[in-house]
Amino acid sequence: MKLGTVLLVLALVAAPACGGGGGGTEAGSSATPVAASFVADQPAPPSNSMAMAEGTKSNDVVTVNVTMTATNGVYATAFEVVYDATHTSYLDYSPGTVFEQGGNSPNYTITANASATPPRIIVGISRVGNTGTNVSGTKVVVSLQQAGVFPLTIENQAVFDNQPTPQPIPGIAWFAGAVQGV
Repeated sequence: MKLGTVLLVLALVAAPACGGGGGGTEAGSSATPVAASFVADQPAPPSNSMAMAEGTKSNDVVTVNVTMTATNGVYATAFEVVYDATHTSYLDYSPGTVFEQGGNSPNYTITANASATPPRIIVGISRVGNTGTNVSGTKVVVSLQQAGVFPLTIENQAVFDNQPTPQPIPGIAWFAGAVQGV
């Protein structure tokens, strides 16, 4: 999606509905914009985990950072973020920093399937070549821009190592959360 299109979508999603009428505000009333936020299921993720965390936010749009904490030998990840299309919209994604370590140019495949039951964002990210990376501390894997209000869940998830045929890394804990509006 081009930057102009993203800005247009964000402007349309964030704009309050207008029923017409005068240009002023009536005495005693004030317009309050919707303020989105994200509440993580696990605000302090442990080692060997993937977790959602709040990123930037503006009006009813919040960036949900999918993070990885202290995990060695990482080559790829795949997961699906499940949401309710009547209450939440997927807008776009931004690359993270986990798979880019060491100057790598990873492959990102991120597709929204709003017609699935339930709707989902399908994420697949892998490094190029045959080397894995070690993650120290907590780093962003990918950022997903969401609008609306609804819990997000993760399904069909795995983190893979860099063996000739990548294998799932055992013992990875996964934590989601909820987009909230005020």
